[in-house]
Amino acid sequence: MKCDQRPRRPRHGLHRRFFSDRKGNVALAAAVSIAPLMIAAGLAIDVGNMSRTRSDIQAALDAANMQVALEYNSGRSDSELQTLGKNYFIASIQGNHDPERLVEWRYLGMTSDAPGIQTIATEASFDYVYAMPRLLEGEDGATSRRLRLVSEISSRMADGACIYALNHTAPRAIDASGSTLVEVEGCVIASNSNADDSIYVGGAASIHADCLQSSGGIAAGTGDVITACAQNRENAWRSPDPFAALVEPIPPILLQNPNRSDTVVQPGRYRNLSLNGTKTLEPGLYYVEGSLKIGGDITGEGVTIFMKDGAISVNGNATISISAPQEGDLAGMLLWAARGNTSSHKLNGNGATDLNGYLYFPSGSVEYSGNNGTTSNCLRIVADTITLTGSSMLRSDCRAELGGREARVAGPLYYSR
Repeated sequence: MKCDQRPRRPRHGLHRRFFSDRKGNVALAAAVSIAPLMIAAGLAIDVGNMSRTRSDIQAALDAANMQVALEYNSGRSDSELQTLGKNYFIASIQGNHDPERLVEWRYLGMTSDAPGIQTIATEASFDYVYAMPRLLEGEDGATSRRLRLVSEISSRMADGACIYALNHTAPRAIDASGSTLVEVEGCVIASNSNADDSIYVGGAASIHADCLQSSGGIAAGTGDVITACAQNRENAWRSPDPFAALVEPIPPILLQNPNRSDTVVQPGRYRNLSLNGTKTLEPGLYYVEGSLKIGGDITGEGVTIFMKDGAISVNGNATISISAPQEGDLAGMLLWAARGNTSSHKLNGNGATDLNGYLYFPSGSVEYSGNNGTTSNCLRIVADTITLTGSSMLRSDCRAELGGREARVAGPLYYSR
């Protein structure tokens, strides 16, 4: 019997057969290639989902910010606006996204950084959960990503105001009643008060203006309102005091009050000034401590009267025709009171009045009453509150600004970010 002497094949042939097996190659290639495909698919899903989530969150944030903006003048505190906005935001995302993923929602307040622009800002931080944990450098193993979004709503200063009440809460901050006639051209009548009757027109009063704008409501019952705008504006944003940066004058030399027989009055400092008879006011600054009483025939050009701590009263048959300077530091300022002066300034009686310039009483009130008739080329009133009663008449063409000064009010709201 012969033995088989064929040599045995080496063991490494098994490895060669294994690696030459096509079925094994396909399985290995599939195993190697499926991981990056899964990662790519996860990335694609996350890109789409994250974009939709960001869009949804931004829309909810913008809507919540608008609610805050509309309530800004309501008298709510910052903490109340914070709660209002957050609750509205959560209600908006509920159903589409888990509110538990909300890390923070913040009301950032009102700013006036850009000239003539006011902005309310809010922000939200929200955790987006990845469809697949991150395996990229810097995010190795991360399961979520924090999204931070910001919403800004702004308003630019828009129309110029001829009659403008600064008080934030007073009812009837602008009050036109009796048989008052108010006609102003090229400007609006505006009030910063958030009261429901912030601008009131009653009795037989008549107001003609480009538009009425109120940070609260407009109550026009039996009164007549004629405006050129498509709709009078309610709940508008308050505008800052247009002359808040105006520096109060330094008291000049104290002068003796003029006698009734004096026909010319020099600028300077006076105490409890009375102007009776026929008087011409020389151009310049009249710094009055105490009261100013006008009962004569008074004229003057380039005049500024500053009331330190008292009131102006125009009585009887007084006739006034005075205008503000058109150049210099006091350009446009005609009758002006210190910020701490809370007096009520009254133009009463049957006098005829021609005032051209700004009547600026930031802490005091202005009252026109009786049969006073005011016809001016450019009269503008900026005061804490303004009352027009009796049979008073105020006509003013304010298409030309005096001294380049403007008292502008807030325009429509828009999303700025």
